Amino acid sequence: MLKIKSFNLKRRLPTCYLLSSKVLLSLAVILSVYFIVMDIKLFHHAKTRGPYSGIKSSKNLSKFGLGDIKNKKYSLFWPLPVKKIMMAEATHFIRSPIAEFVEHGLGFSNLFPFISANFISVTHCILSVVTIKFLMHDSLFWRQIGVAIFQFRNFLDSFDGVIFRVHANKTAYTSHYGSLGYYVDAFSDVFGGICLVGSIALYLLKNRPPKKSLTRCFWLADDLVESGSTIEKSALTRSTSSDDLFNNLAVNSNLRNKSPKEGIHATKITILTSVALLGIRIAVSAFFWDKSVRAYQDLLDSPAVSELHQKLQVKILSSTFTLLIMILWRIMNALSLQDMILTAIFLDKTWEFVVKSQLVGWIVLISLIILTELHIAEVRSILLQVI
Repeated sequence: MLKIKSFNLKRRLPTCYLLSSKVLLSLAVILSVYFIVMDIKLFHHAKTRGPYSGIKSSKNLSKFGLGDIKNKKYSLFWPLPVKKIMMAEATHFIRSPIAEFVEHGLGFSNLFPFISANFISVTHCILSVVTIKFLMHDSLFWRQIGVAIFQFRNFLDSFDGVIFRVHANKTAYTSHYGSLGYYVDAFSDVFGGICLVGSIALYLLKNRPPKKSLTRCFWLADDLVESGSTIEKSALTRSTSSDDLFNNLAVNSNLRNKSPKEGIHATKITILTSVALLGIRIAVSAFFWDKSVRAYQDLLDSPAVSELHQKLQVKILSSTFTLLIMILWRIMNALSLQDMILTAIFLDKTWEFVVKSQLVGWIVLISLIILTELHIAEVRSILLQVI
């Protein structure tokens, strides 16, 4: 009786790939633990932060708020405005410290005073276009290179904010809504997201993933071809009656007669719809994150009109419920979602992430948006009573 060679994943994969997978898994675990520990410290510092700005009528705001920031050493937790509490972990704990070191430690602006924040924004727009060619490549190695380039693009997105504050002689860590730099930065972020999602769509259309229900059939057929067996021989070895033999031959004949991408791979409509929903989720997340940051800044980081108003600002910000909403936005904002996507691309799990994250991602995001809008409305009504 003919023996069919079984599928052995470890036998198929090179040893170096298995070792690199373990290294990547270890790095992922280390980064996750690092982010969790730092978020716990952030939570503690935010609860004891105190007022971020002073009272409007006060002439000396330093005793209420930031004090002399220029004479302070850089700290991850000081100053701690709303925007920093709500930003992505990778930006807060990795990209921003590196950007601050390049500027204040290496003196970037002194060496290159002609490089502006807008110039850096245009540069990472160009890098976004460059990564399309890499991220849609058939080779995993070149896609991983594309991930590295896009991560450098994300670093520049943090670095242009540092350069803007230095050139504008501004110390407050806040979004400068309405300025030219704000719109340039917003456009470059949107453009980068479009390039990332577009490259995913192009890659998946070129390398259409198999349907989940037929993935096992593909692996089995591949093993049969490798062992010199045919699908009909497989049916013979598995059949115990003439009826079973007839049914197996009919099913296998249908599979064999179909084109490689007909009925077996995900359709183009499925791929485009799934990727489009991912892009919409990034856009919705970015819009409501920015909207929430602006609202919380106006309510909790703006100068108070009285001591009672200031005490309420501090009390609301330090409440566990407020901080939980803000920390959830750290996980659900667009940059964090982009980091998850880039990790999936690096691990060659792009389609798995696109499909499996859809339902949970939308449920959590919509729930967080509704919760945030209700909370902001409640905070606004409370503060209006003392103004």
